[in-house]
Amino acid sequence: MKLIDKSKTKQFGVLLIIIGTFVPSILYPFTSLTHTAFLMEILFASRGVSSNTRLQDLEVVLVKGDSRLQGNQARENPYLKIRDDHCKSRFAIPYKYIVVFGILLAFIGIGIVAFYKNKRESD
Repeated sequence: MKLIDKSKTKQFGVLLIIIGTFVPSILYPFTSLTHTAFLMEILFASRGVSSNTRLQDLEVVLVKGDSRLQGNQARENPYLKIRDDHCKSRFAIPYKYIVVFGILLAFIGIGIVAFYKNKRESD
């Protein structure tokens, strides 16, 4: 019994390459700045300087989370509401891991296609 059908192997490799290419591209519109990058943007903007967004500054937020601050604490300093340690049940994936996952899938697909032996060549 064959574990993987040889006729479908090359198609599976090409499919992995396509998925690995499009996963980061599809998830890019859902990215947002991390809290520290957002604070740096505010700081640079207040001084009239523009800053460039790096790959490390992006994340995909799956669950936004609630603020732990109550009443007057949140009104006194609105910037405290966006700090990581004040948000509970927040779940975000750094975008750099999504890009690495896409590259890994593409390289696995390239490896499968490269090591695929055609039935005509093996006879």
